[in-house]
Amino acid sequence: RDLAAAMRALLAAGLLVQSVVFALTPPRCGAVSLGAIGKPVLRSAERPGHPFRLGAPALSEAMLAAEAPEPKGAAVLPSVINLAKNIVGSGVLALAAGVAAVSSNRAALVPAIVLTVLLGAISAYTFSLIARVGVDVGAPSYYEAWGKAVSERSSVLVSAAITFTTCAAALSYAIIIGDSLASIATLAGAPALLTRPNPWIILTSVLVLFPLSLLRDLSALAFGSVIGNAGTLFTAMFTLLRLADGSYAPGGRFHMAIAEASRPKLNPSDPIVSPGLFVLISMLSTAYVAHYNAPRFYQELAANKDGSSKLPKFNKVVAGGFGLAALFCASIMSGGFLTFGSNAQGLILNNYATTDTLALISRVGIGASIIFAYPINFVALRSGVFGLLNLDRFAHRRDVHVGSTIALMMAFNGLALKVKDLGLVIAIGGAVLGSTIVYILPALMFLFNMRRKAKAGAIFTKGQKLEVLANKALLVMGTALGVLGVYTSLK
Repeated sequence: RDLAAAMRALLAAGLLVQSVVFALTPPRCGAVSLGAIGKPVLRSAERPGHPFRLGAPALSEAMLAAEAPEPKGAAVLPSVINLAKNIVGSGVLALAAGVAAVSSNRAALVPAIVLTVLLGAISAYTFSLIARVGVDVGAPSYYEAWGKAVSERSSVLVSAAITFTTCAAALSYAIIIGDSLASIATLAGAPALLTRPNPWIILTSVLVLFPLSLLRDLSALAFGSVIGNAGTLFTAMFTLLRLADGSYAPGGRFHMAIAEASRPKLNPSDPIVSPGLFVLISMLSTAYVAHYNAPRFYQELAANKDGSSKLPKFNKVVAGGFGLAALFCASIMSGGFLTFGSNAQGLILNNYATTDTLALISRVGIGASIIFAYPINFVALRSGVFGLLNLDRFAHRRDVHVGSTIALMMAFNGLALKVKDLGLVIAIGGAVLGSTIVYILPALMFLFNMRRKAKAGAIFTKGQKLEVLANKALLVMGTALGVLGVYTSLK
């Protein structure tokens, strides 16, 4: 108990400091972000209005207008905070369910936190690796770095991976919107029909999401990032507070206010490691996806006055940003799992009572932020699909714009009417897309770049040779984790 109390105090202190810093740090201008709740989307290095190319992960001019003009150069501390904001997304709300898939033993949180830190470190390395390759080949974006290091023709793989990531995000957002609004309606005493998620998914899609997704200028939605940051920070503090005050433990004031399937279920005799560990690993892969913005963060970092390389300073930004993100992930994961154990749901807020006022505030914040994030992600989704299908030349037409919006929204929001397990979506998305973007593609990019250098006559040091071997191992690891993650999630 003393250890658990000390852990809770440490996490709460860390989050308090982080909350203050997040609140005082101005948003980074440049790469389009969905805020703390939504995942960031790739922004092309090309100028706004530049024609789309096949497979190019460029976004529309409307998306680029969603933020202010770029600064001349960002300092280290603001870059650290903004990178952490860019990393943390809706995936953190499913991490408690990831630990629950491993065990119902409180001690399972220890290997879970070790994994959180370890995979965060590996993700930070590959994030830095993408920027390094970009510097080597003179490319300002993930897409262009791949094209120059590997081949222009295969760049469609990068675009496809990022586009499918936006597809998974669209499905996740629809699930969260339905669950959040249904819980709020239940507390408000709405008719029985409106206490279920599906009516809210349909109503919100037709009345709110569809009109917003038709907008070509998304600058009015930029403040959604502020709501997202506030909602995520509040949720983190709220989960730790409810853990500390024991409101959901047997005898607590909300214990009987929730369904039996949502009540705490902890078993100290359970093994702390099981095959379910691969589910958690897949979720963590999703939680750390921000790699399409790596070259952008490097480009926007202020140059050194003496003209020396920015890479050492950039690596400090990466270490700090991923470190803060790991703290955030560990906090929400710990609060949710230690409170509900193996009954932690895919969307952890679904475990909390509808009569819990703080849970209501959290649901409102998360729901509002997702509603504002959805159109920004949808623009990336639509643009990515057009690029993959080589239909960019028709994107300006009103009938194509409206028709594609209807078709894509019906596809993914319609799927959300059937798929309700956010944890499963995050786990499979992480296993396939997270592993690809975070582990496989950066390793391949690095290895091809080193092969290019070798053909040019470069002589490698012992350290560089070891790094080549490490990336070959990373390639195998990413592939294995992807396969095992999908198999375990569906089992």
